Amino acid sequence: MARAAAAADRARTGPLLTGLAAVILAGGRGRRMLPLTADSPKPLLPVGPWTLVEHQITALRALGVDRVVLSTGYRHEDFDVLVQRLRATGMELVTVVEETPLGTGGGLREALKALPDAAAVVVLNGDLLSGHDLAAQVAMLRAASGETTGIVHVREVEDARAYGSVVADDDGRITAFVEKSASPPSLTVNAGTYVVRPELVDDIARDGEVSLEKEVFPALVERGALRAYRESAYFLDVGSPAALVTANRDLLLAPWPGAAPAPRGPSLVLPGAAVDPSAVLTGGTVVHPGAVIGAGARLESALVLAGAHLDAHCQVLRSVIGRRAHVGADVVVTDDALGTEEARTAVAG
Repeated sequence: MARAAAAADRARTGPLLTGLAAVILAGGRGRRMLPLTADSPKPLLPVGPWTLVEHQITALRALGVDRVVLSTGYRHEDFDVLVQRLRATGMELVTVVEETPLGTGGGLREALKALPDAAAVVVLNGDLLSGHDLAAQVAMLRAASGETTGIVHVREVEDARAYGSVVADDDGRITAFVEKSASPPSLTVNAGTYVVRPELVDDIARDGEVSLEKEVFPALVERGALRAYRESAYFLDVGSPAALVTANRDLLLAPWPGAAPAPRGPSLVLPGAAVDPSAVLTGGTVVHPGAVIGAGARLESALVLAGAHLDAHCQVLRSVIGRRAHVGADVVVTDDALGTEEARTAVAG
């Protein structure tokens, strides 16, 4: 195809950051994040003063990305305020809405249709935080031959069963791509960030739900079109309330490269929150506007969302307290998550 050949040639020879676009896959329901996603898309959950997706966009802007397509589905209208705010800063941001679930491959297919003239496209899963050298991953695609369609960020883990695993030869060519398995073929895993040529759209089924990891990538492996970029940098799949707690803690105590700016320290109390002077906040605790923290409360690695109310002498440890939720006096909440307006007012016996 003439279009594919021209795009491949431009990707190989153009300046590193010219024509670089991005797709953020943000259409999933986030079931592992319940109850927090009962009334919010997962990418809009907060990490410090920002939403999860804003950390991703911060890293993309630093790279020189000039266009972002946000692929949405579940509660897509909730993204409207964020989209308008980012457009006001000069970001060229468009949304593509999945009226029915299309999977990672189907969502990417529809997003790539909006970027036919991009030199290269960075693809991010909407629940991922990564501190790896994204510019180096882009450069790897630029330097690759035209038959290479994509570069997958991979890293080593001690137990690969929870991830898609990757086998690559000494030259970086991926020879096997196996989605989550009880017997993964390697400890090298897919870290969820891809840099692809826009003509990848031609390799995705034209209609319906498609899995990038189970269908598209294995087919690319068969023809030697997928390569691995190896780097064991900061990586967090923010797929559960516990992971959201970790992300907030890390932002305050040891932020990853590319994170949106936030004050460092044991806690962050955002404007509009009310915290009694006798309360103790440690371990990367974040308190959002409208929340009230009572006298003698102890919060360690806690995330307290807008409008929540924590009564006197309660303890919240490594937990998320949802919007307008209520924790009663002397109640202890440990390694847990309360949904919107949920109450925990009885002291466990």
